[in-house]
Amino acid sequence: MRKKVESMSVKKPVVPAAAEAPAAEAKPARKTAKSAVKTEKAPKTEKTAHKGRPPLSPEIYVEFAGKQYNITDLVDRAKADYRLTHKVGVQSCKIYVKPEEEAAYYVVNKVGGKLPL
Repeated sequence: MRKKVESMSVKKPVVPAAAEAPAAEAKPARKTAKSAVKTEKAPKTEKTAHKGRPPLSPEIYVEFAGKQYNITDLVDRAKADYRLTHKVGVQSCKIYVKPEEEAAYYVVNKVGGKLPL
């Protein structure tokens, strides 16, 4: 039975060597799975892009009645004021600015306080 299958198989046409040469040059060499893994680089994420540097924080200002208040500075002052009396780290920080009273009220970890502007 095997002989019949071989005799029925279709033979490929013979192509001259000159026609095959350009096609062989155009194809890049095949990479094995191992070499492909080594050459591919993972895309950079924010964590790896800023490795060793602190993340950038915006500077926020409020202007009212001809005065300017730096909100970023108020956040740092509120955290520092909280740390004077508490040893627990800061998990949450909310600041309420009242320029008409020239004061900023803060709540850090459910503990409130007041800062002069």
